[in-house]
Amino acid sequence: MCDLVIEGKPIEKLIEVVSKAIGVVYEPRQMVRMAKAEAEAERIKAIEHAKTEALIAGDEAKVNELSLIEKRIVAKEEKRKKNIEKVIGVATQTIKDEAYVSTEPVNLDWATRFFDIVQDISDEQMQDLWGRILAGEVKRPHSYSLRTLEVLRNITSEEAQLFERIAQYVMFDRNHFIYYDSSLKDYNIEMTYEDIAKLIEIGFLQAGSSVQANLHNNQGEVVKNAIAYGNYIVLIDQPPVHPIVSFSVFPLTKTGSELFRLLTITSNENYLKCFANSLKKRYGKLVIQYADLKYVDYEKNEYVYDEETIKNL
Repeated sequence: MCDLVIEGKPIEKLIEVVSKAIGVVYEPRQMVRMAKAEAEAERIKAIEHAKTEALIAGDEAKVNELSLIEKRIVAKEEKRKKNIEKVIGVATQTIKDEAYVSTEPVNLDWATRFFDIVQDISDEQMQDLWGRILAGEVKRPHSYSLRTLEVLRNITSEEAQLFERIAQYVMFDRNHFIYYDSSLKDYNIEMTYEDIAKLIEIGFLQAGSSVQANLHNNQGEVVKNAIAYGNYIVLIDQPPVHPIVSFSVFPLTKTGSELFRLLTITSNENYLKCFANSLKKRYGKLVIQYADLKYVDYEKNEYVYDEETIKNL
């Protein structure tokens, strides 16, 4: 059974997700009206009643105090409405041109948690990030876990910018990872161990020191390994004389991997040269090349690349 819908449905599905999560029918270009606003209205009624009693009692100080509380409630809800509206706007622009989205519904608990978080996100860069997350979840449910939402709600725009900068060096071979070597500085790579440590602290990289990634060859003949990097594929011909090829990496967490897929990566050829030269110094019989990557499926670990673009590293 096909789980995709035809062009024109992405916006309809987004509206459905938003409407169920905020409790009322959502219409684009209109102010978001949340069901919980009714609860706030009840609070305001209670405050008005208390103000009336204070006026009767002649307690002017109490009246002023209650008036300030009322103003804060109204201002807070208006700000939340604007925050949600901006995030929905980003999601709309992101998904509107998608030809297909999954017909699988977005989990209501996920959507409710999502809007509980974004109602208090005022930073424009972070609103853009959250909008793209919403669009991605509508397109393909289960793309972003609840744990990822909780991690992201606690990061700053500066931390998001750091991840976006360092994510330019993320490679993929069954798992997402960052290759790290002390020689990176010799190739003008803007990545320090302090950057790595910060991303570990945030929760984008796995805790602890670097681990060894291993390429195995026990077949008695040359094995061709493929590692995706940005818009390139790195091809490593591993002869049997090198049954194990190891290099240091920092694996991304699930949150890091999910967030990585939102980004547009600009490949750095100096990074590839550093990676290749480091391996060839340790394993002299390796042949390392790269080519234009046409397609990668991170879930299935499948690649398609243009053989006519293969170059030596």
